[in-house]
Amino acid sequence: MISIREIDPADLALFDEWYDAHRAGAVAGREAPLVGAREALGFSLRNPGPLKQRIPVGAFEDERVLGAMLFEYRLQDNLDTVEVEIDVPPAHRRRGIGTALWQWAVTRSAQLGRTIVQTEVAVPADPSPGAVFADRLGFQLEHVEEHLVVPLPYDDLRLEELRSTAGRPDGYRLTSWAGLCPPEHQQAYADLHTAMDLDVPTGGMTREVVPWTVEKLEASEVRIDRTHLALVTMAHTDAGEPAGYSLIYLSRGDVENAQQDDTLVLREHRGHNLGTHLKLANLEQLAKHRTTQRYLHTWTALTNAPMRKVNARFGFRAVEQHRELELRLPSLRPAARGLILDPDDRILLVRFEFDDGPLWATPGGGLEAGETVIEGLRRELVEEVGLRDFADPPHLWHEEVVAEGHATGYDGVLNDTFLIRTDHFDPAGSMTAEELRAENVHGMRWWTLAELDEHDGRFGPRNLPDLLRQVLTSGPPTTPLGL
Repeated sequence: MISIREIDPADLALFDEWYDAHRAGAVAGREAPLVGAREALGFSLRNPGPLKQRIPVGAFEDERVLGAMLFEYRLQDNLDTVEVEIDVPPAHRRRGIGTALWQWAVTRSAQLGRTIVQTEVAVPADPSPGAVFADRLGFQLEHVEEHLVVPLPYDDLRLEELRSTAGRPDGYRLTSWAGLCPPEHQQAYADLHTAMDLDVPTGGMTREVVPWTVEKLEASEVRIDRTHLALVTMAHTDAGEPAGYSLIYLSRGDVENAQQDDTLVLREHRGHNLGTHLKLANLEQLAKHRTTQRYLHTWTALTNAPMRKVNARFGFRAVEQHRELELRLPSLRPAARGLILDPDDRILLVRFEFDDGPLWATPGGGLEAGETVIEGLRRELVEEVGLRDFADPPHLWHEEVVAEGHATGYDGVLNDTFLIRTDHFDPAGSMTAEELRAENVHGMRWWTLAELDEHDGRFGPRNLPDLLRQVLTSGPPTTPLGL
């Protein structure tokens, strides 16, 4: 049986196993993948910053990690979005592991009140497993970039040819540094970062651009410097006005890859070969600081024709497409429910009274802020029926109901249901009868499967008798069944 749970990155052995699954899934079928180094990702997860929360999530079978997910969301801006990366090694695909990880992401997104899910997929060629999976989930393609590489060390003959044809950067001066930005350039460098965020093509992706300040720049650079060496070249006019910059990262934990990140020339300074001069100067820095790296990677939007021409002159070769996708979710109230069975396979149900009539459903209810699904399940069952002290239960069903009237202020409900085997007991929770009635609960009782089959009223889930019969006949599913 597959179970989904968060990884504690401070548990180094468990993190290593999670990272192995993450990397194996991410690199499969790709010629020149660039995956965050183990040390850099581990440091980031163990030392969270103030701007973003990153949660590693694993898919487990018998305590082995078979799949990995990185679930991220920003804390001060872009408060409607989450970012998800799901990686399943080829040997474990087509078993529902990716779907189970996705269901966890949907539930956590609902808990956070976020309705926009973003992801990135590397596509060496169509059909790509990641792209097919995202399409099946309903993601929409919003932006496409080329992922390009050039071998290192860089070709000296090509460098000389580029220098000879580029001419002189008349009217401009270039300044280069490695590591943290010198204080005298911080304000200009922060302003250029803001300009880059506003200028970079993003297609239809939902993005809130937040201006860079010197304080934000300092905090970001100090954090990045722990795991990467930044190589920067900045262009100023002879009058001292910033005109552009280029940035390369050398990972301190990846011995094979370097990353050409930003290259920006402000619009009023374009047409002077300044982008070429910035890249040439930064390649000189790379030659000084490079150790064993064999590839320099970069990404360019298909719509950015000028930069694609520059990359071609520098010898970059496209190895895959980098697709950015987005999915808008309905606003659903997340809830945890228990399929509670006694030794005689009787099921405990509660009776809800609504305007359109009664409904018998599994006990449970909405999650509170900060709760995990299992924590919410335990609290709800203590309050509603008085059940406590049960082991972590298997996850049976993941049900998304989009309809009016299920939860005030929401588009519907999201029910995650778990199987709980227990001795027979008389249900009596910590809530009073008045409190239960305030939540439309007007009774509870044990049912046999035969009684469910004979009942002509409504159940939640709607096909509860058939679902229970399947559980009693075959046991819980390997991965949660989507209803």
